[in-house]
Amino acid sequence: MEANKPSKMKSALNFGAKLGLVLMIISLVIYVFELYEANRWLSWVSMAIMAAALFMGIKNYRDKENGGFISYGSAVGYGVLVSLFAGIITSFVTYIYLGYIDDGFIQYELMRSEDEMYNQGMPEEQIEMAMSWTKKFVAPGALAVFGVIGNTLIGFIISLIAAAFLKKEAENFEDQA
Repeated sequence: MEANKPSKMKSALNFGAKLGLVLMIISLVIYVFELYEANRWLSWVSMAIMAAALFMGIKNYRDKENGGFISYGSAVGYGVLVSLFAGIITSFVTYIYLGYIDDGFIQYELMRSEDEMYNQGMPEEQIEMAMSWTKKFVAPGALAVFGVIGNTLIGFIISLIAAAFLKKEAENFEDQA
């Protein structure tokens, strides 16, 4: 029976790819239609989709691929893997789009940051120094790295909560995976 059981990594990769495609579509809609002001609202939608997908993914793995049982730690680990793979896909597309197709979002964020600094009454020298740092953190590569880290961290938090509801320990030692 153990030989037929799919690996956790393969299952998480498959589910993470599906989640990554959905999150990628949301990101592309934001970038293509320049919905930068709605970005915060759409971030909450993305988080709700991610929470639902992680909950369904962990439950699916528990019920269909793990014999109906999953420990708390295994559920959290699975959720983190799913969110890591989804984050890699989404961040890769973000890097390609912002780095090679359209950097409108980057320009928007730079202008918004500079305007905020002027509105706060910062001296010109401080604004120039702050903008040089801001440009480093709003570059496509930095956004991609932060995207993977952020997605995985959010997935970890969601998985901690979902695992509490979905854990189902095997009653005897032989049933545990």
